[in-house]
Amino acid sequence: MKKLEFLPVTLPDVSTIYSVTAKYGEGSCQASPVAMWSLSDKYGDEYAIDDGILYVHRSRLSDETHRVYLAPFGPDPLAGYGKILADAHACQRKVKFISLTEKQKQELSRGYPNHFTFSKERDLFEYIIPQKTFLEFPGKVHARRRTEIRAFWREFGERTEVENLTNENVGEALCYAKQWVKDNAESKDEIALQSELHVIEKQLNSFHELGITGTVIRIDGTVFAFCYGIPLNDTCYDVLIEKGDRHFPGIYRVLRQESTKRNAIKYPYINFEEDLGVEGLRRLKLSYGPEFFLEKYIAIER
Repeated sequence: MKKLEFLPVTLPDVSTIYSVTAKYGEGSCQASPVAMWSLSDKYGDEYAIDDGILYVHRSRLSDETHRVYLAPFGPDPLAGYGKILADAHACQRKVKFISLTEKQKQELSRGYPNHFTFSKERDLFEYIIPQKTFLEFPGKVHARRRTEIRAFWREFGERTEVENLTNENVGEALCYAKQWVKDNAESKDEIALQSELHVIEKQLNSFHELGITGTVIRIDGTVFAFCYGIPLNDTCYDVLIEKGDRHFPGIYRVLRQESTKRNAIKYPYINFEEDLGVEGLRRLKLSYGPEFFLEKYIAIER
């Protein structure tokens, strides 16, 4: 079996890849073509479409022993796994899959029993939260958040404007992102912040082409918060970035609620992505009461 012909993920490829991942990606943020394109420096994603199946090779994670792939996306995953094995073996490498969902793990296990070792990766679990949670913050568990939102509007309501992300304000959102990084550089990992800023710049500079929708909050005419995301399929919306000034208490709660109203109202679920093992981030995401997790696995060829 011949090697797959992989190509770098470019901006015009995003819509082509999305047409496949929206159907077969299970609402996973790892299957997002926006992430594949905008995180190219980190993962070096390359893609191939062969016989209706999408293949993704993470070139920057591959090494002399393993070629690293996402699971194949398409109507016949078993055939896809076979082509990935053939591709890696043609390169004299073994296969390593990252970010497999439970469904993908089961498909691979049935097709190639005892051929792979699997490890569950809790840090990569994706939090799937009902849209209603961010829209209403219902119940006793979210009472404090509702109180914060009411307090924000009482104190800052007359001074606050909420807008959709547009050509007219995207530059201001980007300027605020740069200021946010500057303000937080001493208390956080500056290298990680600069890497994130680079991704934000790529995404905001091409937000129309990427299908990004977002929300901007002004106070006294100045941008002090913004967020944006993308649909992953017909039922799940992915929150990509949130930035806000905590000198305005409750601004993140308001931002999430307003963004859900404006951008995610037709999607039953919000993908709140992974916590990457960061303790504070894990506590925060758990506090929103995810309806379920997309559990993730790494599979390594024996």
